[in-house]
Amino acid sequence: MNLSTRDIVHWECHSPEHRVLHSRHGNGGLTIHEGAWAYCDGAGANDAHRWSPTGGVALESLVRWTAPNGAPVEGVRPLTVTATNGSPKASRRTSGVRQT
Repeated sequence: MNLSTRDIVHWECHSPEHRVLHSRHGNGGLTIHEGAWAYCDGAGANDAHRWSPTGGVALESLVRWTAPNGAPVEGVRPLTVTATNGSPKASRRTSGVRQT
């Protein structure tokens, strides 16, 4: 995938207090730090971030999808982030069960 500068995250929060929280699974957590996208994966963490440079990566690579803190929250499906025509697009992962 060819990412433009508006589709990549340049900062990741490494606050120990935020990293022990459950994962946001990509729902929120994006902000601007020093003029570029920054992401904190700690659910409910909105201040006292400790930003570290990522070198420019896709949001989905910063989300903790695995346990212990990436374990899914009951009833919340994680986002799948893709790019369409240079613009990010998020969609819910489906369970594979068709609902009618």
